Order: sequence, then C-alpha cells, then structure tokens
Amino acid sequence: MKIAVTESEHFSSLALKKLSEIGTVKLLDCKSEQELVAEGIDASILFVRLKFKITNSVIDQLPNLKYILSATTGTDHIDEDYFASKGGKIITLKGETNFLESIPSTAEHTWALILSLIKKVPFAFDDVKRGNWNRDAFKNNNLRGKNIAILGMGRVGKQVAHIASAFGMKIGFYDTLSFESSYERFENPEALFNWADIISIHIPYTKENDNFIDEKLINYTKKEVFFINTSRGRVWNEKIIAKKLEEGSIKGIATDVIHDEFQHADIENDLIALAKRGFNIIVTPHIAGATFESMAMTEEFVVEKFLRIIVENL
Repeated sequence: MKIAVTESEHFSSLALKKLSEIGTVKLLDCKSEQELVAEGIDASILFVRLKFKITNSVIDQLPNLKYILSATTGTDHIDEDYFASKGGKIITLKGETNFLESIPSTAEHTWALILSLIKKVPFAFDDVKRGNWNRDAFKNNNLRGKNIAILGMGRVGKQVAHIASAFGMKIGFYDTLSFESSYERFENPEALFNWADIISIHIPYTKENDNFIDEKLINYTKKEVFFINTSRGRVWNEKIIAKKLEEGSIKGIATDVIHDEFQHADIENDLIALAKRGFNIIVTPHIAGATFESMAMTEEFVVEKFLRIIVENL
C-alpha cells in the first residue's frame, strides 16, 4: 500500500510507525491542491487534516485512493457522498464517544475564547502595545450568575458546561437527544436563545444543521448576548451574524471557524472584515483541536481504527 500523509509536520511518530508496517508512507508538505494531487497521485490511503477540502475533483485525480483517514469528528472537508459512490471509505472519530471524552482541547479553547472576549483581553493588550494604560476603557463583566446556553450537549458541550459550573454560572442547553442531566434543559432553541447571556455552539455540521442559527433564531436573543462558535462555520448564517453585530444586536462574537475557511486567508470574510474594523470579535484559525497532545492521540486512534478495519476485512 502507498500511504500519503498531508500536513505531516508534528504528526505522531507512533502513528507513522504503525502505518509504515502496512505500506510505504510518504509525508507531504503541500501548499496547494495541485501539489496535493501531484504528490499523492499513487496513494491508496490518504491521511488528511483540515488544510484542504477533498473535493470530487481531488478524488477523481487520485485514481488509486481507497481510504481517507481524518482525525476529526466532522467530515465537511471531504465530499463524503461522492467518495462513497466511488467505493471509498472514510475513517474518522465520528461516534467514538468513549475515546473523545478523553480529549479536552476543544472545550479548553472554547473557554479561552469566552474569557478573552468577555474580559476584553486581546483588545486591552493591543491598546497597551500602542503605549496606553487605559484601565477604564476595558471594564468588563463577571461570569458568575450569568446564563450560558449550550447548543448541543454532546461531548464538548458537556465539558464546556462542567467548566462553567466552576465559574458559578447558570447552565442551560438544547439538544435533540433525550438524556438525564443536572443542567436546565430547554424544549426548543428559541427559548434557550431568549434566556442566554452567552451562547456556545456545539452542534455538528450536517445537511440538517446547515444555517441552523438563522436570522429568525437570532432574533430571540437579548441585545447583550455573546456568541461563541467552536463547531463549524456553516452551522450559522455568517452574514446575518455579522450584520447583527454591526448593528449592535449582538454584543460580541468569538469563533474558531468561518463559513469559507477552506479558501484560506485570501478571502474577504464578513467576520474577519468586522474584526479589522475594530468590532468586538475574535477569530482564530480553527485551532480548537490543534494541541500537540490531542492531535497525537487522535492520529494514533484513527490509525488503530483503520488497522482494525483492515484486519476485519481480510
């Protein structure tokens, strides 16, 4: 087997060792889709992260490709249906609940965004770097007693809620699944949004969740609400979110994802454009899961999962 590993810098040495036991591993350092295709042309197995979108065009140009491995829970970076129609299989972390509960990175980054936004940390630091020391300009709010709304009480949502309890916050959530919880459950997202001071988004991207947070739902929020998104950029209507912030209907936004992130930095994104104009918004480049420890753990788990599947199919 020929195995191509994209974005190979800092890739788990243990995962690479296990892959090398079943085939020839090629480490790619591609800057473009064209380079990815050229360097991975002979691969039957492709390990990807989130730098490239594996479109039907890429798939068509990799004629030997049988497996795509991705150490992610979501697959919106892969044309999944098209690859399946070509007989390909995708190996991910989706559904691996027990393992994923050991991964804290996304919840930790969610709280980094919450604290940075509400405590005005990056804005105050930028002002200090300009030579100022204006304490009164950066007064902010306590978290204790505030209502934090968790949209999607899955693995990350539960971790975020657990940390919120340490701050003495009131915790509410909406989820389509039924389960026992000590937190306040809302029967619909409209009621949750109307109650919230902070809304933290943790629903997966699916066709059903495309633009789940639309103008109608956003209109239920308080004027002073903060939005945090470490899910996917396509679960909300980004243009409406930007519009509401610009007109003052939203107090602040912190997001690790944008709608068109696969086009990379040459885009003129609505949220990034507002950040450049000084609005109360923080954007990070999809780094919530990008810790050395978590990436190594997930890479190794996906490789082990792939090897089990290979053995089962022998």
